[in-house]
Amino acid sequence: MKRLLAAAAILLAVTPSAQAEPTVERIDFEVTRGGDPLGWHRLRIERDGDRARVEIMIDFELKFGPIALYRYTHRNRTLIEDGKVVSIETRTNDDGDYFAVLARQDDAGRGDGTLSLLGVDGRIKVPADIFPSDYWRYATVRQGRLLDTQKGIVREVEMTAMAGREGCYDMTGELTMQLCYDADKRWVGGSFDGRGEEVLYTRRLVPSDTPWNFSLEDVPPGEPASRYVTVAQNEQR
Repeated sequence: MKRLLAAAAILLAVTPSAQAEPTVERIDFEVTRGGDPLGWHRLRIERDGDRARVEIMIDFELKFGPIALYRYTHRNRTLIEDGKVVSIETRTNDDGDYFAVLARQDDAGRGDGTLSLLGVDGRIKVPADIFPSDYWRYATVRQGRLLDTQKGIVREVEMTAMAGREGCYDMTGELTMQLCYDADKRWVGGSFDGRGEEVLYTRRLVPSDTPWNFSLEDVPPGEPASRYVTVAQNEQR
């Protein structure tokens, strides 16, 4: 009888029903520039055990009356496992300048802890535990280097806690932005300089209930920022 009970306990310990169910979190930021609407920055984070699949959509449009003075479109799909990047695919149109980035752990990368990164300057190897510049993880504030997900290059940064603003950090160096997190270490806001005006991120308390329609193809074509952009786009799945 004792052996049967022990066997049953083992089966219960490994049965799928005992594992945590996958969760999905939506994060929506309303973004303004100089107090005027600029657009949206949206994230969808699907967690399943030690894996996280992150999709990001950024859509900005600076207008003067009916005339669009500036447009920015970014799509980002990232897979993280055990705190390490497994893959990143992004496309960006920055007011006509077009970027595509591909990062992936190949079979060799899984063995030596590196990531093959193809960005605007070509293909390089980077540590798989590098944090992308997506900011949703609180541990971002403890990093000294970030993977620029628009250009596919490594940026040196410094994070400094802001006096009188608990949970807020001033990121300086090759990327500049103020990032704020709440007591539960959730990313809740931030700001940066946008051509002389403050670009302000305000997190919605209740995310939009509109269907999530993510596609890299939503990024309109533009002038490739380098010859590697087309290579990265063609290698994306």
